[in-house]
Amino acid sequence: MAIQKIQDCNWEEILNIQEEAYQQIGSEELNILKNKQEYSPSTCLVSVSKTNEVQGYLLAHPWLGKEPPKLFQALPRIYEYDCLYLHDMAVSSRFRGLGVGTNLISHLFSIAKHRQMKRIALVAVQGSSSFWANNGFEVVTGIIVDASYGNGAVLMEIVLP
Repeated sequence: MAIQKIQDCNWEEILNIQEEAYQQIGSEELNILKNKQEYSPSTCLVSVSKTNEVQGYLLAHPWLGKEPPKLFQALPRIYEYDCLYLHDMAVSSRFRGLGVGTNLISHLFSIAKHRQMKRIALVAVQGSSSFWANNGFEVVTGIIVDASYGNGAVLMEIVLP
């Protein structure tokens, strides 16, 4: 498995993985996903197999403040930021249990450290907070996330060394 930046040829597989993964909250449109990549191409990644099949993907971008961006909307232009926001990560059911998600997260941590980012934030959806906690993320209290993230969604972050 290899981690690389998202290429145009990856989007169809990304959309299929997203549709499979987010049945409770729904899928975002392609133009919204591409907006994240255009905003920060070096932090929008795919894990590909030896046969170049997309196993999973991760979309992250710079962000300012604790309140997360809304789902289903393009990002506003920001010129200052204090963290990386991990917008979305999903792994194809065919490749779960192989460490794809962990490898994508590890790669993002390396990028964040190289950029001297102090933290990575995300919203855990569909009961995924235990997965994120196992990867070092902690729940941020006092912030109510937008209803578009679905019931039980929680803001989480990891402070980087």
